[in-house]
Amino acid sequence: MSAIPTTPARRRPTTWLALALLALALGMVGFMFAVAIFAGPGEGRPRDSTELVAGLGAALAGLASPVVGAALAIVRPHNAVGWLLLLVGLGFASSFFVPLYVDLAISHDLALPGYRVLDWVTPAFNNVGYVVLVVWLPLLFPDGRLPGPRWRGVAAVIFLAMVISTAVTLLSDSADEARQLPNPVALSGPASDLVTGLADLIGFVSLAFIALAVVAVLVRFRRSRGVERQQMKWFLAAAVLMGATALLAAVTWSTWVFVLFMAALAFLPIAIGVAVLRYRLYEIDRLISRTIGWATVTIVLVGAFSLLVLGSSAVLEPLTGGNTLAVAGSTLIVAALFTPLRSRVQRAVDRRFDRARYDGERLVGAFGLRVRDEVDLETIRADVLATVDQAVRPASVGLWLRERAEGGR
Repeated sequence: MSAIPTTPARRRPTTWLALALLALALGMVGFMFAVAIFAGPGEGRPRDSTELVAGLGAALAGLASPVVGAALAIVRPHNAVGWLLLLVGLGFASSFFVPLYVDLAISHDLALPGYRVLDWVTPAFNNVGYVVLVVWLPLLFPDGRLPGPRWRGVAAVIFLAMVISTAVTLLSDSADEARQLPNPVALSGPASDLVTGLADLIGFVSLAFIALAVVAVLVRFRRSRGVERQQMKWFLAAAVLMGATALLAAVTWSTWVFVLFMAALAFLPIAIGVAVLRYRLYEIDRLISRTIGWATVTIVLVGAFSLLVLGSSAVLEPLTGGNTLAVAGSTLIVAALFTPLRSRVQRAVDRRFDRARYDGERLVGAFGLRVRDEVDLETIRADVLATVDQAVRPASVGLWLRERAEGGR
């Protein structure tokens, strides 16, 4: 567990460094937000609502990582997770900011400061941010340390590959690097072929690194207990959500899918912040159970509605000449099924994913039934203490009863 420094936050150099990096990220996101509202260079018209929504989604994702990362870096400066989130946020923001910044300089023939250098280094910096997100964060979450001493060699190889990849990106002039200007230090001839070969090799090896990061998360989750287990649940829930939306984006692409992916991307640093700072940490069980419960009910009801509409349409269409009656009847049936189905599904899900709350509610319900017919005060007192101890598991428990004064009520 990372030690909490005793020096006030405002006096630590790390605090000012985190705030400076946060200000840089906010400035880039603010520029991107302005471009999302107004026309791009040379267009001369406001953007439509679809582009505005996409810009807002990207701005949300761009703000989450640096804001949470800065908060963690200030409160837990010795935990590398906060600094990694800041790096991810800067990489994400720069991937949107730099192309707009360079395009503005080129299209309006403006001598904006550093736009050539930014165009050159940004692809390499973005690659670093990607590696940090999919490899280093899973390796070091939640305490900023590797899962064990045996992982030091793996971390060294990953770091060496990241350094080589950064150098290759800086020396390459491939169209895949998304630069708008020619690379001023691009290699040519046999050296260029060597750089291309290294890039292909590192791209293949990076898949193995991602697999190792997943293994590290699973190993840590399997070994975790208590608070660390809850922290890992937050991280896994956010990672699964991000992976699911990424898969959806790969299958079908639209503005709303993009916004959904950006929201999932924003939820990852928020979940990491909750886990590291341990704020409402144990709510993850309830969140998971409710998500699974509502998703299951939705899928079942949609399937039932579709089957009812198809079946009743086949029966009623020859009589009514349309399917309006079938749709109306199916809607009423599904609406009647909603409440009992949701209750049963949620109870089944709670038994698996929110067992502590489920057992606590059962204990409290059983206590209510017992105390309704009990008149002995000592028996009730002992039953209250036993129920609270079993349901909440506190460090200590006590019960104080005020005695009624003589003649009083």
